Amino acid sequence: MLRADIYRLNGILITCFILFCQMQNCCFGQTGLNLDSLTRQLDSQPDDTLKLKILYELSRGYMQNDPSLALSYSNKLLLLSEKLNNLPGLIDALSIKGRIYITSGQYDSAKIYCDKSIQLSDSTKDIKRLAEGYSNYGYLLYRTKGSSPGYEYYLKSYNLFKEIADSIGIANSLNGIGVMLMKQSKYDSAIYYYLQLIRIGEKLKIDELLGKGFINLGLAYDELKDYQRASYYFKESIKINEKLNNLIFVSTACDNLGNIMYNKHEYDSAWNFYSKASELCKRTNHQLGLVNAQIGLGNVLLETGEYDKAYQFYEEAKKSYSSLGNTEGYLIAYKNQGLINEKRGNYEASIQIYDSCLLIAEKYNLNERRVELLFNIYNSYWLKKDFENAFKYLLDYQLLRDSIMSVEKAELIANLQLKYEKEKDSVHILSLENEKLVMKDTIRQRTIQRNRYVYAGSGTILVFIFVFAYYRQRTHKNRIISEQRIIQLEEEKKLWAARAIVEGQEEERKRIARELHDGLGVLLSTAKMQFTTLRDNSPQNRSMIDKATKLLEQASGDVRRISHNMMPGLLTKFGFFEAVEDLIEQIDESEGIHAVTEIHGEHKRLTENTEIMLYRIVQEMVNNTLKYAEAKNIVLDIDVTTDKMKFSYSDDGKGFDLNEKLKSKSIGLTSIQSRVKFLGGELEMETSIGAGVRYTFQILC
Repeated sequence: MLRADIYRLNGILITCFILFCQMQNCCFGQTGLNLDSLTRQLDSQPDDTLKLKILYELSRGYMQNDPSLALSYSNKLLLLSEKLNNLPGLIDALSIKGRIYITSGQYDSAKIYCDKSIQLSDSTKDIKRLAEGYSNYGYLLYRTKGSSPGYEYYLKSYNLFKEIADSIGIANSLNGIGVMLMKQSKYDSAIYYYLQLIRIGEKLKIDELLGKGFINLGLAYDELKDYQRASYYFKESIKINEKLNNLIFVSTACDNLGNIMYNKHEYDSAWNFYSKASELCKRTNHQLGLVNAQIGLGNVLLETGEYDKAYQFYEEAKKSYSSLGNTEGYLIAYKNQGLINEKRGNYEASIQIYDSCLLIAEKYNLNERRVELLFNIYNSYWLKKDFENAFKYLLDYQLLRDSIMSVEKAELIANLQLKYEKEKDSVHILSLENEKLVMKDTIRQRTIQRNRYVYAGSGTILVFIFVFAYYRQRTHKNRIISEQRIIQLEEEKKLWAARAIVEGQEEERKRIARELHDGLGVLLSTAKMQFTTLRDNSPQNRSMIDKATKLLEQASGDVRRISHNMMPGLLTKFGFFEAVEDLIEQIDESEGIHAVTEIHGEHKRLTENTEIMLYRIVQEMVNNTLKYAEAKNIVLDIDVTTDKMKFSYSDDGKGFDLNEKLKSKSIGLTSIQSRVKFLGGELEMETSIGAGVRYTFQILC
């Protein structure tokens, strides 16, 4: 793929992705629901099927611009569906949660909910929801495994919607099929499906569908470099969407017109279209469209030589893509920063950026991006005059490019073949006209052929040397990776062994605590009662019996305290949050120290081992403060979200030298670190002599 084509694809592929996300979440045939109105209606709505529909629409409406809020509404939809025993509502909740997780890039969670929605729909023979489930799964596969598996599920969805004559569902599936074909460079086939989508829009008189379908056609013709038709369809889309006040799709069309002007090297016009798209996206708070426009503006600045401004645009785009979970967009912005360094002659920096991008592309199986990046790395090494590395990456580029041969390459081969045939015919005609010239030409050709053999032989030997060196290096690299994997497995075994030991210790603590409380505690209480009876019957020994009774009371209290320290009753009965609040309250009741705890979020129960581990961590921190810190204040802050918990513990004591403490391998500090690591977190400590101490860590829940 030529470098000019690589530049051209940056804006188009991201725009295609944005449009696909919008089409996935649109509701054809509607002008859009007022989310604020729905929110107000929700507050006064009783728990019934209408409330389920409102929650579903709110989840869909906030999916693109506020995924966390959309997820909150989908959770409420799930709980209310279970409460009402409403199976369709339950399937809708699972489906929308799957879609939200796909959009935010949490693919493992998305797969769980997509699978559940498909299984329930299939078991209840709910064809409409099963078709929607297949559409979701096609979208998931598209984001994780590529367009080919995604195409298969969109085709399943299309056939089911046809079975029940659901025109809106058919339109959605046609759009998905078209996008999958676009990703496979089958633009003519994609146009066929988009035209069917537009026919449905015309038949049902749905302007929204026409506006989006015209953008799809514009994208397909843009990929075919038929800029005249592409511009026509984009402008037609703008007319319809401006009438509907659908500013998101107006911005999408403007962005694509900017791409066309960019490809035609009309950079002033491109800048104007990108700027208009950016302004519309800001007005509609459309983050993905805004960052796409940023990429376009950055590309214009790159082409006009304003490298510093372009670099800043790409940096902002990277941050936005990262927050949106858009890996391919992040990769494009990052790669373009490498191009800027390459144009400036800073080849070491460009190679470093390309190499980082290549690791991301390999991780997410973005083969088209891998081809681009291998060529970019080759070019940087070539410009750097490092021909050995340049040859190695050129070889990798050619191998990968050949393995995923594109339509462009097939056309190139056909053109070369045609050219060869024409040249062969010309030679034949010339040979008939002048045999003498043919003889001379034959001698010359033999000489050239001999030279070719010599050059080919030398070249083959050189290639063999390079290939041998490359595979030797690769074998060495694989061996290192294997050794690292063995070390990783050993570490995992150690972790599991430590887990088993810790769990065994905690079980033993619980057993001993029960024995102390239920066994020894009861015996001591019984003995105390006996002594009380004996005191009443033996006045002459009253003083001695009183002393013995006090000793029994002290022993009984010690047993209760030891039992509570080993396994607090609140922890096992009510969970971590209540237990840790009780612990801090007890400290606060002591003289000379003030202790508070702040817990933000839901007080949900965790697994038993996790709750015990967290309690031990807090207990050890408190013990360290009480024993050594001479502190006046203790603050424990716990922030609980949907999938993680963040802890912050601090005191205003005398602090300590952290490096010296770590070298001495303090038992208390080592205990805290090991328990946090056991829970999958990483402990951060801030302290110095006279400045108190602060511990922070977070875990998944």
